[in-house]
Amino acid sequence: MTEETIILEQTVSAEEDVPNCGLYMILPDTDDHDKQCFKLAQALHGANRFSNYSMNRHIVEFRQNAKNPVSEVAVKAYQETCFKNGFIFVVADDARLARAVNADGVICSSIPKASEARKMLSEDAIIGLRCSTKAAAKSALDHDLDFITIYSDKDGDPLLDILNWWTTATDNPIAVEGPFNQENCQSFVNAEATFIDSSHHIWTHPSGNPMQGVVNMLDAFERYKPLRKNIN
Repeated sequence: MTEETIILEQTVSAEEDVPNCGLYMILPDTDDHDKQCFKLAQALHGANRFSNYSMNRHIVEFRQNAKNPVSEVAVKAYQETCFKNGFIFVVADDARLARAVNADGVICSSIPKASEARKMLSEDAIIGLRCSTKAAAKSALDHDLDFITIYSDKDGDPLLDILNWWTTATDNPIAVEGPFNQENCQSFVNAEATFIDSSHHIWTHPSGNPMQGVVNMLDAFERYKPLRKNIN
């Protein structure tokens, strides 16, 4: 057990039910899906093992690469790995594929695609929208979508501006995309993002072990979480 693991186990309160901030993991493009599925299982196991919360909330996203298409069988294996570990599994911009592999939902690039997904998927399906502006985030609320992810774009709004607006306007979840690690995620955890994109740190961790990347990020989420004010 590493020093970072010990720190994580000491800082999580067993009295709390759900962590303040969760992992958002985008699966990297690969030609070896068996290996990637194994690494995903390691990461998810690590997230559950090194947490004293009674319920963990984390999301895994699959993005299809048109130049390197992935079979439904491989995507289904990812979905089953997430299901077994209690993680949410969403598919990017492909409601048909999400339905075929029994994903929990989709994250869409536009309102029309989100509306189409709502018609294709079950009432319980999670429908989200990728946003780079506050206007797009407002559209997501206006269309009663379940969550958003926000990402940096040259024509977009600052991520913290969108995040601060969203958390004031609604309690719906919001994930922040980006190449985050255990240090540069601080301002977004402080600002109460529901999920932080931990993909880069987990899949490219110097140790080669995704579990260590998971431990690093969860430890950071605990260290940087906003202090809850006692109103009594």
